[in-house]
Amino acid sequence: MDLRGTFTAAPGGAWYRPWAILLAVATLAAFGDASSVVAQPAFPTVAAAQPKDAKLFLAADTVTYDTRGDVVTATGGVQIDYGKYKLVARRLIYNQKTRRLVAVGDVELKQPDGNLIYADQIDVTDDFRDGFVEALRLETPENTRFAAAQAVRENGDTTTFERGVYTACEPCREHPERPPLWQIKARRIIWDEKEKVIRYYGARFELFGAPIAYLPYFQSADPTVKRQSGFLAPEFKNSDDLGYGLRVPYFMVLNDSADVTVAGTYYTKQGFLGEAEYRQAFDNGMFTLKTAGIIQQDQDEFSGDNIYENGILARESPDYANKARGMIGTTGKFALSDRWTFGWDVLWQSDEDFSNTYGIAGYGDSKRVSEVYLTGLGDQSYFDLRAQKFQYQSTDTDLDDQQPYVLPSLDYERIEQTPDVGGEVKLTANLASIYRSKDAVTRLCNTYLTGGNDPEDDCASPFNGYQFNPDYLRYNGLDGSYTRASTELEWRNSYILPSGLVLTPIASVRGDLYTADMASDGSTLPFYTAGVLTSNAAFGAVDIDDSGARGMATAALEARYPYLIETAYSSHVIEPIAQIVVRPNETLIGQLPNEDAQTLVFNTANLFSLDKFSGYDRIEGGTRANVGLKYSGSFVGGYSIDAVVGQSYHLAGINSYAQRDLSLVGYDSGLETDRSDYVGSLSLGMPEGISLGTQGRFDEADFALKRADFYGSYQGTRASGYLAYSFIAAQPIYGSVQDQNQINAGASLKFDDNWTAYGLIGYDIENKSVIRQGVAVGWANDCYSMLLSYEDENSSYSSDSGSQTVMFKVGLRTLTSFNEPYDIGL
Repeated sequence: MDLRGTFTAAPGGAWYRPWAILLAVATLAAFGDASSVVAQPAFPTVAAAQPKDAKLFLAADTVTYDTRGDVVTATGGVQIDYGKYKLVARRLIYNQKTRRLVAVGDVELKQPDGNLIYADQIDVTDDFRDGFVEALRLETPENTRFAAAQAVRENGDTTTFERGVYTACEPCREHPERPPLWQIKARRIIWDEKEKVIRYYGARFELFGAPIAYLPYFQSADPTVKRQSGFLAPEFKNSDDLGYGLRVPYFMVLNDSADVTVAGTYYTKQGFLGEAEYRQAFDNGMFTLKTAGIIQQDQDEFSGDNIYENGILARESPDYANKARGMIGTTGKFALSDRWTFGWDVLWQSDEDFSNTYGIAGYGDSKRVSEVYLTGLGDQSYFDLRAQKFQYQSTDTDLDDQQPYVLPSLDYERIEQTPDVGGEVKLTANLASIYRSKDAVTRLCNTYLTGGNDPEDDCASPFNGYQFNPDYLRYNGLDGSYTRASTELEWRNSYILPSGLVLTPIASVRGDLYTADMASDGSTLPFYTAGVLTSNAAFGAVDIDDSGARGMATAALEARYPYLIETAYSSHVIEPIAQIVVRPNETLIGQLPNEDAQTLVFNTANLFSLDKFSGYDRIEGGTRANVGLKYSGSFVGGYSIDAVVGQSYHLAGINSYAQRDLSLVGYDSGLETDRSDYVGSLSLGMPEGISLGTQGRFDEADFALKRADFYGSYQGTRASGYLAYSFIAAQPIYGSVQDQNQINAGASLKFDDNWTAYGLIGYDIENKSVIRQGVAVGWANDCYSMLLSYEDENSSYSSDSGSQTVMFKVGLRTLTSFNEPYDIGL
């Protein structure tokens, strides 16, 4: 042992003999035999494991020894280093008989676990196992704080704070005398290190120094504990159909890798909803299993969701038709290796709308996909195998029945370099097997085809003697089964000529095998006489029962001529692009189902794509030329401009986009004419956090605007926001008989270091109605957060019913969920 410091005799000359110094050294050496146990986050903590040869280093102005009482006293700037413990005090008294150490006056103790203890006086055993503290203040590495008039340490693992205070807030720097933002005051606080739990007796919650709640008993986890069994923050809910509800969740830790959350919600109109979720983690992944159920008390509350046709009940909503309801859901994701991943996300429920109606977390979205998947990612390859069930949670049961099973889908892609001939070869494969139990057909009653004004007349007038006009039906999906396997091999290479012209020849070949057994009963046409429904006529039945093959060969040449212009303050690249694509006509148009190529948006993003269809069920055929001009500019100061303009030309063969298939894809896409609509896009980049972008499609004959999108955003230190505008001209062939014209905006403003305001709005310009609006205000610092928000959503173009949500959240760091931002799409 080493003792460092200056030793002087106490009054009376007790320390005038040299042996007295040796005796004092031997006495203090008792600290070198402190027990070795693991430190825990409380005061005084169990002593940390010390090396067997640990020594105590003492520095003080004066050290005296009382031989009769076996008491060593150090005064004046006392400092002790003992292993990983460090203690500072004005005075230190050690009683060798009782083996207790008393530090007095501005005591500071740093423990091995990082805790800092401040006190007027500390009385502990010489192994730091048990003790007594007066006027305690404790700061943990997790930035939490305890204070107490007195604290007692017993049994090496339990600390009792009398008249204790707990908070996770730092004191105000300008006014440290003020109370913290929030704190818990209790008659007694017991910190049980063995169970890692803190118990509060007679707890009073204070906010800004004012009491807001009182609980006779309350407990929380040790601040160092990430997972602790106990009740979670309750949630308040309200719904017209369910009534008022209070959800109380309880979290249970099973072991280091597994836990369970059970929750009960009582709704004033529908009764008790029970939930349970089990989570299990492994070295290479994790999975969850969740269940929920209820026996509804008042089904009549859902009667307004039933569907009536011509005044007759056609379909009961699942909310109304079912009394006992429930669900089972599970998710999982496992890394089989550094390249392969296996996972799933599956929902089973008693009816089509249970999870959505009761807002089951993770499963309540109206549109979701249950799936099992296996993915692999190589250096130049990609593999994705999935089995899927598309689910539509709605009061209209037909919508869920119309969603397909995909058993399975497979996507594979591999790219290889071909040094012998130059360039690269890409192999692409896709397999899709579809099953649907109910067909989905849209009857398009509009003024585009008939010129009438009465919707019933529009539907009836083309059907003289109920003769079917196929343009009036769009088959979104047929019932039955359909399987298609596609493989494509593509080669391309680029050559740069001395003039700077870049030529890229492309050659590809694709083959499909298919089998289809799908059908649809079509639709029915109501017939009115003098305004009274007299009969219905069925039309548009489709039956496809076929197997076979189809193929496509493509040869293309692309030419680019980038031209660089440089100035002292900017650089510009102007690049004319021309592309010629030669291939035979598409075959079997309209004779096969179309499941994955039902959407088509023609813009600059796919202007130079060899095939502009969105999926494999359609193949672009015929000879086509794509031409355009690209520009990019860079300017001093970090500004940039990118622009593209172009057009596509059908030169020979059958124009695939002008041919009718079961989904009517291609009609009114801008590609159905020999000379396509014009497309253009422009984007601006700025260093101040501003980004702007726009794109549009214009009629090839009169430049009339067919589609436009605009997006602008700003991201700053105190403010951020976005503005989005979309315009889609009327497309009667798809059932959209009027223009879609919407604007969406959102912004946040941090008008104080702690206060932030949020706002959003969505406005339907065509219908002159607000489709979404919301406001929120939040307050947050390092220990407390608060959010009050209101949101109202009611889209003119959505089949989902509108919703209004009012939410109030309070977050206390270490006690509840904390500082969650308001989602406005930023």
